[in-house]
Amino acid sequence: MIRRLTVLLVLAIAAGVTGAVATRVIWLPTDWSLTPPEGAITSTGTFPQGLALSPDDTKLAVVEGGYNPPALRILDVRDLHPIRTIALEDAFGTPVWIGNDRVLVPGASMDSVLDVPVNGAGSNALRASAYVSAIARDDRGTIYATGDLDDTLDLVRGTGAAEHVQYMHTGSHPAAIAIAGGSIYVANRGGASLSKFPGTQSIAVDLHPAALALSNDRTKLYVACSDADTIDVVDLRSDRVVDRIGVGLPQGPGASPNALAFASDGTLYVSLGAQNAVAEIRGDRVVARAPAGWYPTGIAVDDRSVYVTNGRGEGSRANPNYNPEAHGDPQYVAAAMLGSVRAIGRDEFDATSTAQVLANVPEAVPTPAQTVVRPGGPITHVIYIIKENRTYDEVLGDLPQGDGDPKLVWFGAKNTPNQHAIAMRFGIFDRTFTDAQVSANGHNWSTAAFANDYLERFWPPNYGGRRKPYDFEDGSVASSPGTGYLWDNTDRNRISLRDYGEFVSEPLVPGGLYTTHMSGLQGKIDPRYPGFDLHYNDEARVDEWQREFAQYVRNGDLPALEIVRLPNDHTAGTYPGALTPQAYVAQNDHALGRIVDIVSHSHYWASTAIFSIEDDSQNGPDHVDDQRTTFYLASPYAAPGVHHAQYTTSSVVRTIELILGLPPMTIYDAVAPPMYDAFALRPDLRPFDVIAPQIDVNAKNLRTAYGAAASRKMDFHDADAADPRELNDILAHVAGHAQPR
Repeated sequence: MIRRLTVLLVLAIAAGVTGAVATRVIWLPTDWSLTPPEGAITSTGTFPQGLALSPDDTKLAVVEGGYNPPALRILDVRDLHPIRTIALEDAFGTPVWIGNDRVLVPGASMDSVLDVPVNGAGSNALRASAYVSAIARDDRGTIYATGDLDDTLDLVRGTGAAEHVQYMHTGSHPAAIAIAGGSIYVANRGGASLSKFPGTQSIAVDLHPAALALSNDRTKLYVACSDADTIDVVDLRSDRVVDRIGVGLPQGPGASPNALAFASDGTLYVSLGAQNAVAEIRGDRVVARAPAGWYPTGIAVDDRSVYVTNGRGEGSRANPNYNPEAHGDPQYVAAAMLGSVRAIGRDEFDATSTAQVLANVPEAVPTPAQTVVRPGGPITHVIYIIKENRTYDEVLGDLPQGDGDPKLVWFGAKNTPNQHAIAMRFGIFDRTFTDAQVSANGHNWSTAAFANDYLERFWPPNYGGRRKPYDFEDGSVASSPGTGYLWDNTDRNRISLRDYGEFVSEPLVPGGLYTTHMSGLQGKIDPRYPGFDLHYNDEARVDEWQREFAQYVRNGDLPALEIVRLPNDHTAGTYPGALTPQAYVAQNDHALGRIVDIVSHSHYWASTAIFSIEDDSQNGPDHVDDQRTTFYLASPYAAPGVHHAQYTTSSVVRTIELILGLPPMTIYDAVAPPMYDAFALRPDLRPFDVIAPQIDVNAKNLRTAYGAAASRKMDFHDADAADPRELNDILAHVAGHAQPR
C-alpha cells in the first residue's frame, strides 16, 4: 500500500497537479520518507538545479538541468502554476533576474550566459568560458560567470552594450559568486577555499563550498560547505571565517547544504540536499527545520514563503512498461527523475516541522539479543562484490518464491543459474533497493554510503550527453565525500582490506600495472586486477582474485574485507566482435558462482560472508520500483527463504561495518536497517558448487546484429559512458523483450 500511495502521488505531480496536497508519507528507496506539505507544490522537468524570485515577488524562474532536455520554467508564486516553459540548449545552476521580464541562465556546455525573455521571444547567448555553472550581476549591469571546467571567473559583459570577456583564474570547480562592494568572491567547490577578486587572495573555508549569500547589511558572507555540513561565516572586513554553523542531524554527517537565501528580516534559509529538508538559521544556530522534497537543490524566500526546488521531486516509481526502444521513454530512471517546487510557509518552521524532519529519517533498528552481525562474532571476513546496473525483475523475476514479474525478465535462470542457485540456497531478497540511480553515484554509494552534492548535480547532465567528463570515480577530488570511503574507514580502525578493481585507473603504459589515485587505497589494490574494462573477461578477473586468495589461504592472512568489482553484466551491447550481452551476463554469473565455490571449499568458509549487489539498477524494468535490484548473500550463517524486509545499499554497507566493528561513515549507513534477519545463528557449512554456464559464454556479436552500428559508436571506456537508453534498447532486443513500435 505504501508503494501504491507513492506512485499515485508521483503520477499526480507528473501530470501537473498543483495546489494543496494532503499530507501523507512517501517511502523512498533509500528507506527515508517524504511528507508532502499542505501548501502549493508543482512538478518540473528533470533535476531542477535552482530558482530565483523576480524583483516584484510575483514569479519564480526555475532552471531545469537534468537528464531530459533543459528548460527555464516560469511559475506564478501564488499557487506555483506554470506560466511558461522555455526550451534551452543547455542550462545549469541558479538563474538571475534582470528586471521582471528577463532572466539570465548559466548556459553550461554552451559556454555562454543566456539572456532569456520571460515571454519566450528568443534568447541571446553571451560568450563565456568552459561550462558556465554560476552567474551574478552587479548594480552596474556587469555580468560574471564561472567556468566549471577551466576554473575561471569571466567578466562577460561591461556596462555598455558591447560584449566583453575577461578571464580570471579561480580554484577548482568554481560554483557560486557573491559581489560585495568592489570585490568578487567565488566558491571553489573542488577544494576548501574562496577566491577573491581583484587580486588573487584565497580564503580558507570548510570542504567543498557550494553556495554563497551576503548578509542583508553586506558585512558578512555565508558559505554553504556541502561536505562539511557547515555554514561558514566570513567577516568581509578581515576576510576570515569567524563562525561555523552546523546544519547536520545528530545521527551523523551527510546534510549537503547546497543553497542559501536571506529573508528581509535577516533569517537565513538553507536547502539540505541529502536531508530532504530546509533549515532556518537565526543568529548563529539552526532554530527550526521543515521537510522538503527529494534532494532539494535551490531556495528562494519572500515575506510569506520559502520556495525550494527538489532535484528528484516527490519519490521514485515502478517502471514495468519501460520501453528502451522509445528513446524518449519517460520510464528510464534518469528520465523519470522529475523534480518539483514546493512553497513552505515561513510560519511553518517550528517544533512540529523540525520533529517531522527527524521522523522522516529511518528509525534505528534494535540489535537482536543474539546475532552473528557483530564484531567479535563468528564472521570475521567479508567479501563485498559490486556488479553493474540490473533490476530485480530483469534477473530474478522468474523466481516464483519472490515478488517478481516473469514478463520483465531479460536474463533469467538460463543466463544466470548461479545467481538463482545462490538466492535459492542462501536467501531471496526481493525488497533491496539501490541508493543510487546510475553508476556515477552508484559506486560512491556502494563504497561510501553517500554521494556528495557535486556528484548528484553533475551526473544528470553528464548522462544527458551535455557534459563530457566522467569525473565521478578514481582521482576525482570534487566528487569524493568528506566522510571518506570504506577503505578510509578500515584504515582509521586498523582493519585489513584488499581492493580488486574498485576505484582503480588504467596502467600508465600498455600492459603495465593498474593504479589508484585514492590515498586510502594506496598499497591496498591488486595492481593486476582491472577496473571497468569490458575487454577483460570476468572469468579472468576471478582467476587473478583466486591467485591471491590461494596465497592468503596458504599464509592464513586473508584480509578482513575484500572489495571485488565484477562489472561485465554491464555488457557492450552488440559491439561487433565483443561478447554478446547474454555471454557477458553468463560469464559474470559464472564468475560470481566461482568466488562462492572457491571460498566455500576453503577453511575460510566458516568465518566468511559474501555480499553482492549491483551498484545501481538503471538498465531495466521493474514492477515494484526502478531502484529495486538484486542482492545476494552467501555464508554458512545465511538464513534461507524469502526476505521481504526493505534493505538498501547503505544497509549492506552498515551490515559489513557491524561485522567488522567499523563505525558508520554517514547518516545514511548510521540509520540504514542492518540485515540482521538475513543471518541465522547456526551455520550450514556445506560448500556451494558452481554451476557451469548454460549458454555459450564465448559467443560474439556479428556485424549484422541489431544495433551493431550504434554499439560500435558507443563509449565503453567508463561505466555508463554509452548512451544508456540506446544501449538498453539493444539489450531489450537481444533479450527478446523489445516492445512493438
